Amino acid sequence: MFIHFGEVYLKKDHIQLLKKEPDYVKQRYHAVVFALSSKSNILREKAALDLKLSMRQFQRVIHRFQEEGIPGLRYKNRRPIRSPNQTPKWLEDIVANVREETGFGSFYISQLVNISLENQGKTERVNPRKVSRILVRKGVIESEKRAKKDWKRFEWGHPNQLVQADLTRFNGIPLLTTEDDYSRKGWAIRLVNQNDETVVQGLKKLLKIRYDNLLTDNGAQFNRKNKVIREYCEKYINEKHIWTSIHHPQTMGKLSAFQKGLKRFLYHKLGSSRDLHDIDCYIDVYVHWYNNGKYHSAIDTYPEERYSGQRDMEWYNRLVKSLKLEKILTVKY
Repeated sequence: MFIHFGEVYLKKDHIQLLKKEPDYVKQRYHAVVFALSSKSNILREKAALDLKLSMRQFQRVIHRFQEEGIPGLRYKNRRPIRSPNQTPKWLEDIVANVREETGFGSFYISQLVNISLENQGKTERVNPRKVSRILVRKGVIESEKRAKKDWKRFEWGHPNQLVQADLTRFNGIPLLTTEDDYSRKGWAIRLVNQNDETVVQGLKKLLKIRYDNLLTDNGAQFNRKNKVIREYCEKYINEKHIWTSIHHPQTMGKLSAFQKGLKRFLYHKLGSSRDLHDIDCYIDVYVHWYNNGKYHSAIDTYPEERYSGQRDMEWYNRLVKSLKLEKILTVKY
């Protein structure tokens, strides 16, 4: 035995080998050395207690150390050698390809893939949890645990009672986004610039109807002193223009979520490209899917269905064709 800085080692080379091991291996090693150096069961029980192991588990650790050396002290992978119930590779490839082409989350990937399988007459199905595991297994996303929180949601009573509007940018190009507070129906358009007149013209293109209230932040284009937006509100709004509290972005959280999803999709498809035609095209693709194919658990339905009472049931075919996914997903004619 060797003593180094007050610690006991069975062999001299163990000192260098343990430097590369995690702390729990070092702790197990010293507990095993302590147990092997004494024949007292009381001392062995104390060593097992320090590792928070039962005596039976500790005996197994000692046995693995005697057979394998220091590597025997590491945690063992409990994953089975074979997984007869694992999802077929062809189905995993479809899931990964849909993720690569859309950037969608597990719930919406499973929705698209299941519709495609149903169109082919196949019985296989994937739920969101299985999709998530496939993406983790393939290294596409990282598995992480998120704390669950109970959120209290607020919404206005009927469609067109409140519309949220805000400006954002994608690769430096201004985008105007709006969303109906009640139904979550979203609209978006690319702007040439962020001038007051351009923003108002964008609002007129997106919302061709009168509505009750407009909710915006305190940006220059929506400022109380801005004559252009004030004249627009007098003509197109029934009640009033509402501004958010300063330093309180949660007020427009619904629209913010819409913006994040849109920009994430655009970045996934276009990267750093500033091609205006492609940006316009993919904005239309995302907004149509968002309103007709994206199920919102908060409202227990789809935005367009809650807004107008009906939605485009051809959203799946349109999405697949727009993204040219016919080689991955099946379209039913």
